[in-house]
Amino acid sequence: MQQGNTPRLTTGQLQDVLTQLVKKQGRKCAVCQKPFTSWDWPVLDHDHDTGVIRGALHNSCNGTEGKVKKLAQRGHKGVPPLEYVVGLGKYLEHHKTPRVPYLHPTHLTEDEKREQRNKKAREARARKKAKK
Repeated sequence: MQQGNTPRLTTGQLQDVLTQLVKKQGRKCAVCQKPFTSWDWPVLDHDHDTGVIRGALHNSCNGTEGKVKKLAQRGHKGVPPLEYVVGLGKYLEHHKTPRVPYLHPTHLTEDEKREQRNKKAREARARKKAKK
């Protein structure tokens, strides 16, 4: 869509357009497809380069989109943010199946995490008991 042919909304029209988009999207965020809630409400997302409104997103998804775009621009100069995000998505999809037969040394299984929490709690109880 070209900016010159696209009508500019007034601030008074924003809520009506948001309401229409939310309804059109089945009352779900265009990014994560989860329903809108009172703590993660819908906001109008727009392209900051063109001003074109793209859809209704959760306030949190909208904030995340902006942060990801800025991080991609800052850290990967010369790679357009969309290409970076698509590449990241492909990378994560590809690695859903392990490709390298090693675990990182800091990784803990759920059982190891539970054991660590229990050990910490036992030590805290022992310290408390020793103070008495």
